[in-house]
Formats: sequence, C-alpha cells, structure tokens
Amino acid sequence: MLRLYWARNDGMGGHVFLGLEDLRALAAEMAEQGMTGWVALEGLEPGAHVPPGAVDFALSQAAREPTLLEDGKLWRDWLAFLEGAAENGGILVR
Repeated sequence: MLRLYWARNDGMGGHVFLGLEDLRALAAEMAEQGMTGWVALEGLEPGAHVPPGAVDFALSQAAREPTLLEDGKLWRDWLAFLEGAAENGGILVR
C-alpha cells in the first residue's frame, strides 16, 4: 500500500491510500497520458517529497477522462488529489 499526503493537510483530508491494483492502474494511465516526467508512482518510497511544481507539471499533461483506466471515478479522484497537492506543498510519502 502506498500512503500519500498533501505536504500541508489538516489531518481530515488531503491524503490517499493506494493498494497495489489501483497503484498499477493509475501508473499505467499516467504513463499513457505522458505524466511520467514528475516521478514514477511505483518507485515512490516513504519519506519522499514530490514538489508542487512537479505535480502541477504532471497535471498540465492530464486529460480529465482516462484512456486506459476503466474506472473513470478513480481517475477523477486521483486528479482532484493531485490538484490539491499542487496547491498544498506537493506530496509526501509515508
């Protein structure tokens, strides 16, 4: 499981826990959409920090609807998490 948090969060929101299946599906969709320049999802380790500029750049490559991923809600929820991370100091991995 991968636990991701906005760098600045209130403890109530701004986090996502990804199981292996969702992690792989999101990583594949991100690669398909050209969002891999920021960091490889599957390569994130606890203690890592993805800066907000890198998240913002990844979002600039993203389409609102997935091309490979069958679960459109998972994709839109992921994009919403990334948008929040870009505004709240990036992503911390725990």
